[in-house]
Amino acid sequence: MAFTVKTEAEKIFTNIMGDGAVRLAADSGSKTNFHDIFGTPDKSVGVKRQRAGSQLLFLTSLYSNASSATVRGQILTRIHRILINYKAFINPANPANVGPENPILALGAYAALALAKDANMASYTQASSSNPVTQTELRTLLTNYVSNFYTRITAQPDYKNVNQSNGKGVTVSVGALAGTKHAPTALNGVTLGLGAVHFINAAINGAGNAIYSDLSAWFTQMCTRLRQSYGNSRDNNGLTELCVNIGAGRAGDNGNGSKIDQMRGYFPSSGYNAFVIWGLNLAARAYRIAELGLTTQVPQFKNAVALSSHVCQQTAAEIMNYYNTQILNEGRSFEIGLPNFMPGGPNAAPGGSEYPGSPSAPTAGYALAGYQHFTSTFTPGADFIANSNVQYNMLQESNADAASVTAYLYTTAWYGGHTLVTSGKLTSAIANKAGSAALPYNIVSTNTGLKAEAGASRILQGLAGAMNSGITTLN
Repeated sequence: MAFTVKTEAEKIFTNIMGDGAVRLAADSGSKTNFHDIFGTPDKSVGVKRQRAGSQLLFLTSLYSNASSATVRGQILTRIHRILINYKAFINPANPANVGPENPILALGAYAALALAKDANMASYTQASSSNPVTQTELRTLLTNYVSNFYTRITAQPDYKNVNQSNGKGVTVSVGALAGTKHAPTALNGVTLGLGAVHFINAAINGAGNAIYSDLSAWFTQMCTRLRQSYGNSRDNNGLTELCVNIGAGRAGDNGNGSKIDQMRGYFPSSGYNAFVIWGLNLAARAYRIAELGLTTQVPQFKNAVALSSHVCQQTAAEIMNYYNTQILNEGRSFEIGLPNFMPGGPNAAPGGSEYPGSPSAPTAGYALAGYQHFTSTFTPGADFIANSNVQYNMLQESNADAASVTAYLYTTAWYGGHTLVTSGKLTSAIANKAGSAALPYNIVSTNTGLKAEAGASRILQGLAGAMNSGITTLN
């Protein structure tokens, strides 16, 4: 079920996305809504910023691969419309969190700046000549974003823990998860966020500054932490595999006052770990910018493809190796198994799927394993337990959902030509769940609901990653 990346990408753009505010008539029955980023009355909503950024990354990478001048003009129009709507949120004065939402929007804005630079456009005017978005404006917003996000996140435990002894990593000592390692804070947001800052800073401000030096050292240390303190490693067929937990730890992991409602957080998820892979890749691309002498030159992503020899790429490959084996072993890409490589049972929490918000403590399966670790230092309240049960049941449901099972690992295409995305195994696993609808266009045009939109956003990220990494065909 191989497909040509640019052909599939243009089909999505032309038939579903387009350059207008409403769905194109040619595919009016499709379900995934690419236009809800414009419809929301509150564009500061994190998920809207993330999806706007995903679209910018997709559109800018499709531009040079488009089949005609007409399509390229439509792409520029939509890029401009997104920038008009979201430029005020590229560098929010007080970001709500340090998760992936703002970094993905910033990366999309950077891609728009790089495209305008290469196309010799002083500004985007395609959607409204009276409301231009200039290169100068984007550069200023991104320069401020780098400073703002870096300053904010370096004050957070997410950043600080990496530089502490053992990274404050936690090894589980009780229950089914005994022996499992995890980070005391969530890794996906901080890794992707600092990867974005590292890349954008090198591309705009250069390599000879304190932020570049600090983040180069931080990412080198992060790679050590992922192997030693935050990841669960095994050797399989001569390849080192890293299973990185999605979690933000348990209450108490990050200090006595820490109450983290993440009892589900000890189980790997390809969606979140794809962001870890992406962040590591961006750090390797930042180094590549410096190596090629492209600092301050605002190169397009495709002109700064990371080398496999960089420590961040090597570590990202180890995480991808894990998911490649996961697909081979279980024929699926969405992982809800135990991260110490034990088979996990279903969520047997009282109430189950019928009452997903049950406050009763779980008695078996995945939920019990997380609960045992969580309660080893802190007894969770009913609200913690109820939220945990909801999350576990969502994972169970997602495991059989084509959009979720399919889409999340596409983001790993930012890494480049790893066997995970080029061997055909991923598409085969997708087809096991989605059947003939396994191709990206079919996924985004036939699925419904929130998960379909989240999956579609990651498909856009993945196709953008493929085009920006020189991958022309995915199998």
